[in-house]
Amino acid sequence: MITPDKIIRSARKTLSVSIDPFGKLIVRAPARLSEERIFAFLKEKENWIRTHQAKKAGAESRLPTENLDGYSFLLLGEEYKISLYGGKKVLADDAQKRLFVPKIKSAESLKKWLKARAEEVFYEIAQRLSFEMQTSYKSLAVSSAKSRWGSCSFDNALRFSFRLLYAPVDVIAYVVAHELAHTFEKNHSPKFWAVVGAYVPDYKRKRKWLKDRAYLMEIF
Repeated sequence: MITPDKIIRSARKTLSVSIDPFGKLIVRAPARLSEERIFAFLKEKENWIRTHQAKKAGAESRLPTENLDGYSFLLLGEEYKISLYGGKKVLADDAQKRLFVPKIKSAESLKKWLKARAEEVFYEIAQRLSFEMQTSYKSLAVSSAKSRWGSCSFDNALRFSFRLLYAPVDVIAYVVAHELAHTFEKNHSPKFWAVVGAYVPDYKRKRKWLKDRAYLMEIF
């Protein structure tokens, strides 16, 4: 029997299920829908639910603990290991794929370093792609957003979650191209995806990479 981890009732008219980044089953249901109908629906979706939960099994174990020493995570698509040390700055050894992080306020120091590095990487990619796509943007900012990788405002201000830095460069470039495409089309219409596809032909594969690793949004 499939048992949901959470049932969210609201004024909605339809019943839906989703799997969160850690494999938990979330049900969204109309306020007065009976539990009998909900569990019957879950039975119908059992194969789909189990398949997608299996894909996300163990994701929670990939999150950092309070002690960051020895913790490994992705940085530009490659695995880096953290070593705590007595210094005051975060130091990167790209050859050895190691980050030396201060013992004092380690998480705070690392997050600050990641944001600064993300701004450099995203800006460089945005400059290149905006030239290629023959468009422009108002500004570029790095946020701590956990609900989306990037956004483009009505006046073409770009924002990206610093956690996008965990992805390979080509995946980051897809997200940047996606947001720059919104400078032409403020929607996700076929026209919009045609713009994205013109510059990132394999964008579906890159979208899947991000979707399969949604747990990255929870790291730091």
